[in-house]
Amino acid sequence: MHVRIKKAFGFTNDRGEKITAPRGWIGDLPDQHAKAAIESGHAVLGNPQVLPEGEPGAAEDDLGDKTRAELEALAKERGVDVSAAKNKADVIAALRAA
Repeated sequence: MHVRIKKAFGFTNDRGEKITAPRGWIGDLPDQHAKAAIESGHAVLGNPQVLPEGEPGAAEDDLGDKTRAELEALAKERGVDVSAAKNKADVIAALRAA
């Protein structure tokens, strides 16, 4: 089943190996694992030709890969006020909203 991973998703394959599909990965997973990823909110079903957009801007940036300090520096560079941000997710939300 073709999916786009929204949040890292871990599963054990048929050979007993632990696999983690990272956020942003697009490809085919065995049906049972794809269904579990979709039901848990870790993935969305996708046509190999046209995938759903999901969260606006999330797929186009690498903000989730940056440290909070890097995000705060980026916010300062862009003139985005993040003084009320309580955590990294708040800083990311402020940057994406700007």
